[in-house]
Amino acid sequence: MLRHLAGHQDSIQSSDFAPSSDCLATGSWDSTIRIWDLRAGTPTIFHQELEGHSGNISCLCYSASGLLASGSWDKTIHIWKPSTRSLLVQLKGHVTWVKSIAFSPDELQLASIGYSRMVNVWDCNTGKCIETLKGALDVAHTCTFTPDGKLLLVSGVAE
Repeated sequence: MLRHLAGHQDSIQSSDFAPSSDCLATGSWDSTIRIWDLRAGTPTIFHQELEGHSGNISCLCYSASGLLASGSWDKTIHIWKPSTRSLLVQLKGHVTWVKSIAFSPDELQLASIGYSRMVNVWDCNTGKCIETLKGALDVAHTCTFTPDGKLLLVSGVAE
């Protein structure tokens, strides 16, 4: 079923479904995140807005338990609890905008890629960068953990 989501003041750059599939998060160049209630039928109801970034929202990622991570052109990552509209932790350390983010299956870590050659791995509880990976890639594009959380896959370009 096709639905039109109207409400952002600029282009939507990223989206992700909540694990329960009843909500959709959208991140926009208007620097906001909107959570849409998909159970409401047509038209889809705008449920809530998460504000806190000072730059375009470039990537979103839900965890299995429903936490939401957002990456931005402001070089930060926010981890939210959407059900309470709470910002749990802010991750700072990227030198460029954040392109891709991924929770580990146990939700203890978050991997992120900026528009650079570095991949950061963060402790989700403390907000500290616990590892910076510099590999053979000239440009990294996406990252994801294996389902068992033992490996982190990073894709990109090696020249």
